Amino acid sequence: MTFNRGFSLVEVLISIFIVVMSGVGTLKLYSYLEVEKANSGMFVKATHTAETQIAMLQSFNTIGSSCADKTLADITDCKLTLDIDSPFSLALNVASEGVLKNNNAAGVEETYAKVLIVSVSWNDRSGSPKNLSIPTSVSKHTNLLN
Repeated sequence: MTFNRGFSLVEVLISIFIVVMSGVGTLKLYSYLEVEKANSGMFVKATHTAETQIAMLQSFNTIGSSCADKTLADITDCKLTLDIDSPFSLALNVASEGVLKNNNAAGVEETYAKVLIVSVSWNDRSGSPKNLSIPTSVSKHTNLLN
């Protein structure tokens, strides 16, 4: 005859262990996804900041622009003003070999455009530094005021 005794203690302990480990794994995965969600949100905000800076640079040499009084020589001074508590820092640099020159009608070499690198830096939730760099070009002939 066979006796039906139910589950043994070892079987019950193994099943409890498996359920607990599944719960711990799920919580760890959830916390990882939350961190990645926050980091991707910061990346989207950094992209928006860089695009705003690029739009400001593209409007140089126009009336009513934040960069209205700038010339191609000092265009790197035309920077977006970030809030004091902003997690981002903004840098605007001329790319290597980013000064484009040609000869004008008088035969004098002059700068007609610059390739600029807009860099936005920040620290992610784990404290590691992140950087987004977008190149853009600005020409003195873009808006034709000067």
